[in-house]
Amino acid sequence: MPLRLFFALIALAGLLHAHNVPSMTIESRFTAAGNFDLTINFDPRAFLAADPRSLPPVDGAWFSDQSPEQAAATLEKAREYLRQSLGLLFNGKPFPMPELTLQPIDGSDNTPLKADTQELHLLAKCTAPVPERATEFQVTFAKSAAIDLILLNALESAAERKPQVLFPGETSRTFVFRSTPPAPVSATPPAPQGSWLSTLALLIAGTTVFIGWRLLNKYRHFHRGHRKPRDRGM
Repeated sequence: MPLRLFFALIALAGLLHAHNVPSMTIESRFTAAGNFDLTINFDPRAFLAADPRSLPPVDGAWFSDQSPEQAAATLEKAREYLRQSLGLLFNGKPFPMPELTLQPIDGSDNTPLKADTQELHLLAKCTAPVPERATEFQVTFAKSAAIDLILLNALESAAERKPQVLFPGETSRTFVFRSTPPAPVSATPPAPQGSWLSTLALLIAGTTVFIGWRLLNKYRHFHRGHRKPRDRGM
């Protein structure tokens, strides 16, 4: 593990445990069916202040006491922050962020928001098909994000995920989620396997009938030409 990543993980772990430094965690998962999903866990301080570290952790009452209109505006502000801070790349080409669903959670254990939640987090999720012929995935993290990011990429069947830390303005390492792209689907379905055999059988049968008919005609013509004339004197 690179020295920089090692010390960054140690620093993040200690600071997060002390509930001092807001951060973001993204988990990506790629399925055999050709889809991918993202789970994004982040601190609302990321979009509540130009310097998120200047604010103390936000408690659950801050969100639960909001009116429905205020809560909807807060979630939309959170979506806009994610759209501005995160970029998705497939084979180096930008891919639009899919529609995100957001919900408030307890940041200490990632459970639903409770009345006594001391540290509010937001959980964003999305699912979308992988672009056709794509084999590689990356995440870009904008300089304006103002917090640090832990990214974990994995295949559907993978039991472990290797984390990497991104700081604002960085792009993640390339994650290869399949070695070769799937073959393009044919516009016209292939003919059933037995259809050409049936055609061949009909052709052979037709040819046999035709040859038999020709031979029969020759046989009749031959016998008519060699038939003995009747004895008229009898």
